[in-house]
Amino acid sequence: MRILNKEVRIIAALILCFTGISFYTTGCADEPSSLGLNLIPPGDTTRVRVFDSQKDSMQITPTSHRKLTNTSVSGNLMVGKTASHDSKALLQFFNLNSNYDTAVVNSARLILKYRNYYFPSSSIDSLGQIGFDVFKITRTLNLGTMTLDSVNSSTFGTSSQGNYTGSPTDDSMEVSIDLNTSMVKDWLEYEADTNYVNKNYGIVLSPQTSSNVIKGFYSPAESKSELRPKLQIIVTKNNDTDTLTFDASAYNSLANTTVTQTSELFFLQSGVAYVEVLKFDMSRIPSTATINDVQLYLTLDPANSELSSQASKVLYAARVTDTAGLKTDPSFYISTEQANNIYMVRLVKTGSASPFQQWLLGETNYGLYLQPTTIQQNLDLYAFYNTTASDPAKRPRLVIKYTPRVPQ
Repeated sequence: MRILNKEVRIIAALILCFTGISFYTTGCADEPSSLGLNLIPPGDTTRVRVFDSQKDSMQITPTSHRKLTNTSVSGNLMVGKTASHDSKALLQFFNLNSNYDTAVVNSARLILKYRNYYFPSSSIDSLGQIGFDVFKITRTLNLGTMTLDSVNSSTFGTSSQGNYTGSPTDDSMEVSIDLNTSMVKDWLEYEADTNYVNKNYGIVLSPQTSSNVIKGFYSPAESKSELRPKLQIIVTKNNDTDTLTFDASAYNSLANTTVTQTSELFFLQSGVAYVEVLKFDMSRIPSTATINDVQLYLTLDPANSELSSQASKVLYAARVTDTAGLKTDPSFYISTEQANNIYMVRLVKTGSASPFQQWLLGETNYGLYLQPTTIQQNLDLYAFYNTTASDPAKRPRLVIKYTPRVPQ
C-alpha cells in the first residue's frame, strides 16, 4: 500500500512537471527570439505586431507642393480679392447665332447668379464687397484644361468692357453687368465669319482693389439653366428688334495665393492648389513583413482653417510615383473625420497592396500625397498640425499592424 501511494505521488509530480513545461512553451510560441524566428518554416508567421509612431521612433518628412489646378468642373465661378488671395473668372460665349452679323447691338448684359459661396468663410465675409472689371481675353485658351501658369500679363486686354461693384448676399441673387456693345457686335460678326479680324476669345472678370472677399457665382456646370451665366443681347436687324440669350460655353476660375507651412502647421488648399507629401522612414519595419493595416491620423487646427459650407471634410491620399511629388498612383485612399478634429486615413484596400507594402517590396519611397477632395471646387483651406508641432500628441501619427515573415 505504501509502495502504491509512492507511485501515485511520482505520477502526480510528473503530470505537474509536464503541465508546467507545456504552459511555458505555449507562452513562448508567440514571441520567438530572432534565432527562433529563423527556425520557423518559410511562409509561416508569428503574431501581428503594432508599430506606433507616437511610441516608437519614426522620421516623417513633410513637403508642401503647389499643384496648379483646373477648376472648370466647379459649381463656383469665383471672383474677388482678399489680403492674401485673388481669383479671376474666365467665361466664353460661343455658338452664338450666326444670322446677326449685320445687326445693330442696342445693348448687351452679362447676367450672373450668386451661389452664396465666399472666402474667407466667416459670417462677416458673407457680407463682403467684390468689385471687378471685364476685359477681353486676347488669345486662344482651353478653359477646360488650363491652369494659372497658362496666362501672363498680355493674355488679357487693358480696356474695360464693363464693371461691377457690390455685395451679393442672398443665394440666386442676380448681378447684371452692362457690356461694351462693340465687343459683342464683334462676337456676332466672328460667329458668322471666323476670318473676321476681331476674334471671340472670351472675357475675364478681373478683381479690383475695392474687393475685400472672393465670392462664387453659379457656373455653367449648374444643372438649372436659369442659374447659369447668361449673355443677353438686344439687337435690331431689318427693322426687327430681338432679344437673344445665350448660356456660357466654357469657364474657369484662376485663384492665386502663396501658402507656406510652418513648424507648427502644414496646409492643404483647394482651388490654387496646395497639397502635402509625407515621407515615412520605413527602416524600423522588417523588409519581409506583411502589412495588415495602416492608419494615418492628422489633427486639424480649426482656428487657422477656412472651411466653407461646401467643405467635404474628406481628404484623398495616394502613393507618390515621381521625384517632383505631384504624380500619384491612381488608387486613392479616403479619410474619415473622427472626434476632436482628427482625420484618419486607412491606407489599405481590398484587392491592392498598401503603399507601405509596395515600399517594403522595393518600390521607390517618394512618400504619401494628401489633398482635399474639393481641390477643383472652391478655396477650402485645411490647417493640420505638422511633424514638429509643439504638442506631440497633435503631430501626424502612423499606426502600422504587420506580421513578420521568414524570407522564402
